[in-house]
Amino acid sequence: MVDIYVVAILAGLVNLDSLSTIQPGIGVAFFGGVVVITMFAAFSFDPRLLWDNSERFI
Repeated sequence: MVDIYVVAILAGLVNLDSLSTIQPGIGVAFFGGVVVITMFAAFSFDPRLLWDNSERFI
């Protein structure tokens, strides 16, 4: 969800071209990496495992 906010902020900054400059640099690569890692983490997350473990302790 953070990636949507970043794209929206960058779109707004592009419209303010006369007031600011955008130099993404190495941050684009790191941001893309974090998005991909987040997608893999969400894909591999299984909430049933949490519920199965919690039932043993009740």
